Amino acid sequence: MGLGASMLANIPVIGNPIPLDRPWDPGDGTRKKQLADVALNEARSKGAAYADVRIGRYLNQFIVTREDKVENIVNTESYGIGIRVIANGSWGFASTDNMNKDSIAKTAQLAVTIAKENARLLIAAVQLAPQKGYGEVSWKGPIEKNAFEVPIKDKVDLLLAANNAAMKNGATYINNSLFQVNEQKYFASSEGSYIDQDVHRIWPTFTVTKVDSKTGKFETRNALSAPMGMGYEYLIPKDEEKIKGIATVYKKRYNMLEDAEQAALQATQKLTAKPVEPGKYDLILDPTTCFLLFMNLWAIQQNLTAC
Repeated sequence: MGLGASMLANIPVIGNPIPLDRPWDPGDGTRKKQLADVALNEARSKGAAYADVRIGRYLNQFIVTREDKVENIVNTESYGIGIRVIANGSWGFASTDNMNKDSIAKTAQLAVTIAKENARLLIAAVQLAPQKGYGEVSWKGPIEKNAFEVPIKDKVDLLLAANNAAMKNGATYINNSLFQVNEQKYFASSEGSYIDQDVHRIWPTFTVTKVDSKTGKFETRNALSAPMGMGYEYLIPKDEEKIKGIATVYKKRYNMLEDAEQAALQATQKLTAKPVEPGKYDLILDPTTCFLLFMNLWAIQQNLTAC
């Protein structure tokens, strides 16, 4: 089963659900600095020789469709702060999703307490390499069109239009989804750095299924899109961003309607194709195959680390 087909209506909610009509909010840099300073000052007042703070706000939007239906639309937000300190030569860490000043101060105190307890087991004290502070700086991903500012109706219309294109070209089923992420990351340290980052990602994906009604056999073809560190401009096609071949593949712009049409036709071709004859062949790996391989290797590493 393709990944697109596995995206059901009851998708797991990461973070807290928020209203679909809530406008996109880039976050207040001044407010983030104030909260960071609460943590840094409290940590130093309790004996930390070094402290850094990471404020993370993650906005997600999931739109899931199937054929001519919208199965789910979800907006979520995950927001919290992590505080890392060195006290008595040892690391300590604590975090909270309660983003008021009193809670952040208590979390900083806890991080220092943990560091001091950890120090009782130290063989050698932690020593950081010299690092100058960078002051207040910010960075934004070079997007052209913020996907979170595009009306949901426009996104739904695009997905349903692609579904319709696939069905008109012979698809029996199509699951089509659009995932968008905005990561607002803020880093501050007792060395004088206050770094604000704004990162956007987007991933349109579908799975087309063609069923032979006589035999019950079926074939599928997934979208030739990729997760991209881009805005909604990724879904605005440009001919110069296409690589034509047996199947058209896409670089920095993706034509969902065209791909859905081709997916339906190629799924049908797979159903009627002759089986491969045994023999010696050259194997050409598509880049998406390597993407899946690296993802699996990463997952294995994470599981081993957790053991």
